[in-house]
Amino acid sequence: MPRELHLSIALGGAGHRPAESLNAAHWTDLISLAEQGTLDFVTVGGSPAPPPDDSAGRFDAVAILARAAPLTTRIRLVPAVTTTHTEPFHTSTALTTLDHVSEGRAGWLVDVSSTEAEALAVGRRGVAPAAELWAEAADTTRTGSGRWP
Repeated sequence: MPRELHLSIALGGAGHRPAESLNAAHWTDLISLAEQGTLDFVTVGGSPAPPPDDSAGRFDAVAILARAAPLTTRIRLVPAVTTTHTEPFHTSTALTTLDHVSEGRAGWLVDVSSTEAEALAVGRRGVAPAAELWAEAADTTRTGSGRWP
């Protein structure tokens, strides 16, 4: 049986010209270009931590993809969303909204926040061990998908 090959691109960070990353057209142009190049999906990373000192700022991954959704027709839109400092309900509603505005093309790259800067940015708990973070991510994923053993 032949295997399918899926091609994607990961977009994240501010790149070489950080001010461009705060322009919605920058992101929509990149995502539209990926769609024109017949890629199957695009991922956009994110972090709750403030950007580095040399960066002009950062947008939320779900918001970027929600903006690009009506401007694209085929490419799947997959934000990296951390489960560490986000309540499962908020994650679920954000991803459901993205899925709705993209007409069923949303995905989810499950991520965790593992740095002190990310913990300080949201004013919540400190950094937990990796195993604890990923166990919590698994619980959140099951909650969001409605799948419990």
